[in-house]
Order: sequence, then structure tokens, then C-alpha cells
Amino acid sequence: MTIKLRNYLLVLVLLVAGAACKTKDDFDAFKAAEYSLKGIDEVRVNGINLLEKKRAEDFSFSEAAVLFSAFSENKLNATTTLNLNVELGEDNKDRTMTVTQLKWQMLVNNEKALSGVIQEAIQLKNGLNTIKVSSPLAVAQESGGTSLNSLLRMATLLNQEKGKAQVQLQIKPTIETSVGPVELPAFINIK
Repeated sequence: MTIKLRNYLLVLVLLVAGAACKTKDDFDAFKAAEYSLKGIDEVRVNGINLLEKKRAEDFSFSEAAVLFSAFSENKLNATTTLNLNVELGEDNKDRTMTVTQLKWQMLVNNEKALSGVIQEAIQLKNGLNTIKVSSPLAVAQESGGTSLNSLLRMATLLNQEKGKAQVQLQIKPTIETSVGPVELPAFINIK
């Protein structure tokens, strides 16, 4: 009886070790992957499409009032559709990864401008991933406080010609593994 129990435990340990190795391989593949943003279909903040705004004057009075109200109550929410390309390499083409939480931040000229956390599960695979996301939005502080002007300036920067401002997106995913969720230790830069 003890031999059978020991054999069952040995098989169980081997199965757990095999699953842990596969999880580590998946984790390493996505950690080493190359990420590039191929396009943004829309960026809406509290229902207002920021990609349609090239200057502060493009905001109507009612749109500015909606943003000011949401901003003052700390209830800014962004929704967007991203086209994210993930290059895993030839050996990892069939891998998929479930991201259970995604911290993100947008830098303008190497300074943090916006940040948020996506709490819904996202399935990533090798190749082009079209991702619809919704996230609470936090505006970076300026001179000890936040300013609605920061958000309006960010909206106009998104529509400027390339080269005028350096806009960079960074992500920090929490990945579902067989041993539970694991957060990457550092932000990944998206080209």
C-alpha cells in the first residue's frame, strides 16, 4: 500500500514539476518577446474621442465640462482599441498567455503623463492582437497637484506630427500561471 501511495505521489510531483517548467517557459517567452504598437483605433476618455482633438480649441464647452467634472471627482475612465503586435520567435509561435492585470503608463518626453490599470483578462498570442481595453485613468501630478491642462495637453500631443513629442507606452503585465498570478518585475517598453 505504501509503495502505491509513494508512486502516486511521485507521479503527482512529476506532473506539478512539468507544469511549472511549461509555465516558466511561457513566462520567459513573453518576457523576452518584442512588443510593438501597430495602431490605436480610438482613445475615449469619458466618452470623448481624443484622437479627434488636435488643439485645445477643438473641445466643445460641453466636452470640457464633462472632462472637468470627471477630473475633479477623480472619475476619469479611458477606453481604447489597441493593435499590439507580439513577436515571440519561431520556437514559440503556438504559445498564448493570459494577462490577468495590466499596469500601463504613457510617458511624454520621458516624463510620466498618464497611467492606469486594466483589471480584465486579456489573451495574448504571437502576432497581431486587437485588444479592447477599459481602464481608470490617472493624470500625472505637476507642481504638486494634477491639472486638467495636463489631460488636454496629452490629448493634443497624441495627434501631433511625429517627432514633435516623444510619446512612449509601457506595460507591466501580471500573467496567469499554474502556480498563480505572477507580475513581471519591470515595465516593458512598447515601440
